[in-house]
Amino acid sequence: MQNLRYIGRDEMYEYAATRADFVDVYGDPSGRKTNSDTWTSFGAGLGFCHPDGALNIRDGYIAVDLYFTDTFQYTKLYAMRDSVERILAHLGEVMWDEPEADRKNRHLWARHDVDFASDMTEAYQWMTDGLLAMRNVYELLGWCFGRFDCCAFNASYNERSHPKRGRHEIWDEET
Repeated sequence: MQNLRYIGRDEMYEYAATRADFVDVYGDPSGRKTNSDTWTSFGAGLGFCHPDGALNIRDGYIAVDLYFTDTFQYTKLYAMRDSVERILAHLGEVMWDEPEADRKNRHLWARHDVDFASDMTEAYQWMTDGLLAMRNVYELLGWCFGRFDCCAFNASYNERSHPKRGRHEIWDEET
């Protein structure tokens, strides 16, 4: 099982590296180190939200999600559920944590059933498409996202979270 996880992750990175749209946003993932986790995070440039991709071999699915550490930002996005679900409609069922849940973090995610013993090209396409769709969702909050995009920063959050970086400085979270 461990080897299949490594192979799947490496092949996913290799597939994503062939997609110019993906590389423009997340960078070239083909050189990433293999790890034993069942998930991988793609930096969004900010600390309150992380787009993730997951391979769940045991339960037979892959998933993409936005993992929020800032419940205020998650609640703002939750209020835009209809818009978010339209953006993610092609991915299948969209699942949300309840904003009032007694948890420190929140997730918005979509999952896709996969037979890990078959050709994974369609699964890798779904995951890269899903991560790009999550980018579009993330931008509903008005934040700069990705390696080469620039849009208006929410200055108060940026100054509160990164006071030494400056109000409109653009940075990329290394992954």
